[in-house]
Amino acid sequence: MLFLDTLIRFPAVTLLILIAVLSLRDARHLVQGRITIVLCVTLGSMLLTTAPDAVLPPSPVFETLRLIDTANIVFLWWFTLSLFEDGFRLRRLHWIGLLVYAVPAVPSRINYLLNGDPLWIGTDVIVRLASLAMILHMLWTALSGWRDDLIEARRRTRLLYTVFLALVAALIIATEVGYTLQTGDRSDPEWLSFSRVALAFPAIAFGAFWFLRMRAEGLLFEETQPAQKPMPSVDARDKHTHQALLRAMEEDKLYREQGLSIGSLATRINVPEHQLRALINQGLGYRNFAAFLNGYRLQDAKLALADEAKARTPILTIAMDAGFASLATFNRAFKSETGQTPSAFRSEALSAPAQS
Repeated sequence: MLFLDTLIRFPAVTLLILIAVLSLRDARHLVQGRITIVLCVTLGSMLLTTAPDAVLPPSPVFETLRLIDTANIVFLWWFTLSLFEDGFRLRRLHWIGLLVYAVPAVPSRINYLLNGDPLWIGTDVIVRLASLAMILHMLWTALSGWRDDLIEARRRTRLLYTVFLALVAALIIATEVGYTLQTGDRSDPEWLSFSRVALAFPAIAFGAFWFLRMRAEGLLFEETQPAQKPMPSVDARDKHTHQALLRAMEEDKLYREQGLSIGSLATRINVPEHQLRALINQGLGYRNFAAFLNGYRLQDAKLALADEAKARTPILTIAMDAGFASLATFNRAFKSETGQTPSAFRSEALSAPAQS
């Protein structure tokens, strides 16, 4: 068991270090890249500190790494969201999640390292519940956005990678909780230590395969020219589909239907769903279907807000008529698009004719 564990664990740590170094070199300007670095460091620390006793790092390296790996589930949560939410940035919710997890987890971890008796049992309960909530949210993020995602590679990754990672995390937590409840022992038995790295290694190996790309020109000492990203344009073969889509949006105003999915839209205009996906993504430049619909909905709402005849129409009514499911969703999308609240936009638009 020790041989197999070592054979898997240390290559996994090496891959994580390599991914972190490459992310630092090439992707530190992206929030996804910075989260990747933190995640790799915390996961690598976890793998090193849960190794069999014979290969554990010496003190005080062990204690330092054990503290570093405390919140790895939080950074896995951040990483997942950063991959699949367009325009992702760390918001108050994400920092609150870290705080809720770390406040009970860090003292509990310090107490464990000091060989003290377990702290209040509620501490472990809070940590486990927070972990479970993050895992469920990762699953929900991967699955809920799957149908509307127009980027095929990311759409496949939602199921093949993130769901797998979330399930691995759930299995690890389940085995840890089950063992602790059964034996009352907070240390890892050999089988549990091995199962953790055996479950995590396929995800790490896949991540390395995904991240690491060989630049073949480097073998010739040649510089690669940065590829110019082509501007979105509609292929001539999609002209009929594009015209049908424009009629559905501009004449029939199907975007006003709440809950409109790309599948139902494809059925309405009588084209294959995969063809419509490719048109909206590659031809029109949208990364997800919601962004495509919101473009029409926001334009509709802006016209209504600037209409003097609708000056007394509640903003909620305008939002719902445009196809938004809630006022909160409308307000977020509107402010992100215009930099103003709907009420401020309306006031400015309606005051302009009066001043002139």
